[in-house]
Amino acid sequence: MVRAALAQHGDSGVTPRHTLFFFQGDDEALGELNEVARRAGYVTSGDADSLVLETTMAVDEAAFAPVSSMMQSWAAAFQLDYDGWECAVMTN
Repeated sequence: MVRAALAQHGDSGVTPRHTLFFFQGDDEALGELNEVARRAGYVTSGDADSLVLETTMAVDEAAFAPVSSMMQSWAAAFQLDYDGWECAVMTN
């Protein structure tokens, strides 16, 4: 849905931009994901029941598909809810 919204604004997703990924769940599991994500190069923030991962990346299908798969795998591995992602619109 996010990529469809970007396309409606003339954004192909190929320009790298600040991108956020949202997780919710148990504090201990979020802490474990926090460590893994930091080692993978993400900037992290959050509170007792949520974690936000931040990076700069392109969000076109080719660049985004493996990252999306990894986020879903992390959610399953740590038994967290992956609450989606967001980024800014950038016209190309």
